[in-house]
Amino acid sequence: MHKIYTHSTLTSLATLGVSCALLSLPAIAAERLDAVEVLPERGIQTDDVYSQPKSFTNNSQTFQREDFQALPINNAYEMLDYATGAFIQTQGRKSPYFASIRAGSNLGIIIDGAYLPPPAASKVLMQLPVTAIESMTIVRDASALNLGPLTSIIGPMTSSRTEGFVVIKTLSATHKPKTELHARLANFGQAGANATGALQLNENLYARAVLGTERKDGPAGYENGYQQTAGLWKLEGIHEKFDWQINFFHADGSRELQRGLDTSGVSDARWEYDPLQIRMINSQAGFYWDEHNTTAVRFSYSESDADLQKKSYQNPAADSEEATRERFSNLDISHAWKQAGNTLRLGYNFMFYHNPTGMLYYPGYERKEHIHSVYLQDEYRHDNFSVDFGFRNDRRHIDKGYEQIGTQKKIIEDVALDDLLTAALGATYNPTPADLLSFRSLYTEQQPIGVYSQNSAQLPKEKRLRGELGWSHVWHQLFRTTLTAFIENLDDGAYVSGQIVDPQDPASYINIYDADSWQNRGLELEIKGRQGAYGYELGLSRVDPEETPSGVVNVPENLVRARLYYQTAKWQFNLGIRSMSEYLSANKAGTGMAGDFVSYDASIGHTFKISGNRHQINLFAKNLSDEKYETVYGFPSEGTNIGVDYRVQF
Repeated sequence: MHKIYTHSTLTSLATLGVSCALLSLPAIAAERLDAVEVLPERGIQTDDVYSQPKSFTNNSQTFQREDFQALPINNAYEMLDYATGAFIQTQGRKSPYFASIRAGSNLGIIIDGAYLPPPAASKVLMQLPVTAIESMTIVRDASALNLGPLTSIIGPMTSSRTEGFVVIKTLSATHKPKTELHARLANFGQAGANATGALQLNENLYARAVLGTERKDGPAGYENGYQQTAGLWKLEGIHEKFDWQINFFHADGSRELQRGLDTSGVSDARWEYDPLQIRMINSQAGFYWDEHNTTAVRFSYSESDADLQKKSYQNPAADSEEATRERFSNLDISHAWKQAGNTLRLGYNFMFYHNPTGMLYYPGYERKEHIHSVYLQDEYRHDNFSVDFGFRNDRRHIDKGYEQIGTQKKIIEDVALDDLLTAALGATYNPTPADLLSFRSLYTEQQPIGVYSQNSAQLPKEKRLRGELGWSHVWHQLFRTTLTAFIENLDDGAYVSGQIVDPQDPASYINIYDADSWQNRGLELEIKGRQGAYGYELGLSRVDPEETPSGVVNVPENLVRARLYYQTAKWQFNLGIRSMSEYLSANKAGTGMAGDFVSYDASIGHTFKISGNRHQINLFAKNLSDEKYETVYGFPSEGTNIGVDYRVQF
């Protein structure tokens, strides 16, 4: 890990210089900013514009800014790994992170109202500074129909069933901290610094900037180091009849992709993204015509430019470069009517994706496609019950693409897929003030495309029916429980029925798909409580995919997430626990067992004040047991990571 750090020192100094300059900005308007430390009653960040029905309460989980700071979290994926039912895989091929939930294969990622396609989402989430994140909400249900499509805009529809959404809000310019500096040092050559500053420009206009730089060498032999510099700039306007927000995010750096063991099938590969650049601009606005009518507009545009350096340890003559140029646009317009406890929302969504250089596993073949969507969502709330329903139609069109079935290849041009139809129904009931019962149901139809099948035939249309029941109860402030149970029936669902030798690479294998009917079902239990300075959170989830036609369990059946904490004004202690049962994992060489581990993270912090400014120092350790567990067969974890965080707020 040498070449990618040649400019890291200059980058770090430049970033810290700008960070220090930010310190003087908020001081100019400190008194005025103190008056708007909390969310306004209206605004882009409020539930007025992008609310979800009450029936999502029992299957949603939110991490606040304080949660990101309590544990040793480097990026949004590491926080997501503490969400109930979330399954995060880290490995060393073309994307370092994969996230799914409830045995599904795709999570819709939304940042400040901007929906991101999977390849770009992974690049943004691993480079977005944690300092920039205000909250992250995980919706363990795909029936939030106003958030995004029920399938990924790119890739095989079969392998892209959306099972939920991750909604990230970046730190508002109207919120504390006005200014914060943060630095981190850890083993494996990790060092980073970031800063945020906010100010009020006039009565209605606010601004914030977040800048950060970070580098890491990684353990010897892992070849998973990185360096990155990122910035987020935000403008917000709060007016009498409308609010708006504009964000610009830019990240630049390079990242090595972890070297696998011999069992991975790619131990000879020495790959890295250099350069790795992300640019994203998004805007959103809410127009409040009167007390009954609200119109919301969201627009985003993102670019991802990355050159994958594909090198070999054994055969330098085989070195090559693979360029990826992704462009994605998203427009969403919706209007909500509120009247006598009822909220009706109608919306239109347009997405356009273009990659002239080819995507992921189809390099060199241009990919261009778009989706037109319409959706409707209606909810009625009464004193102790609510009822809601929704409908969404996603019309996906592949302008240009590439498909390979078995040994047959063909270019796809101007292909309109069958409409993806989705209907959802939900309800809640409060039998007592301490109880909330919930129900949700979802039905979708979609046509698989772009997958290998045994006889090179098009797979039939897949139909999915999902139901969920939830119950939350407050027994005591020390004991609050939420239990959800879900079941999913797939008719003509696509599944991996076997593997064949890759016709382009005889040393590798590719998945073969077939269609059949089966069920997925599961349970989730969340328990939490707090008494004074002491508290705990526990999330248990189990999925039962044993009726899958292949008989293969390719996701862990059991996941455990827990956190114990002690928090006072001066001292903080946190212990995080993550556990995963064993499951069958596939890689380039074939299949093997992964999971079957328990990992512990811990931090101890002290908070104090100097000259009225809040200082905090945290000592942390990740993976205390130093276990080299695998979430993808052939790619072990790093082992124990020890470091220190220092944070000061002005």
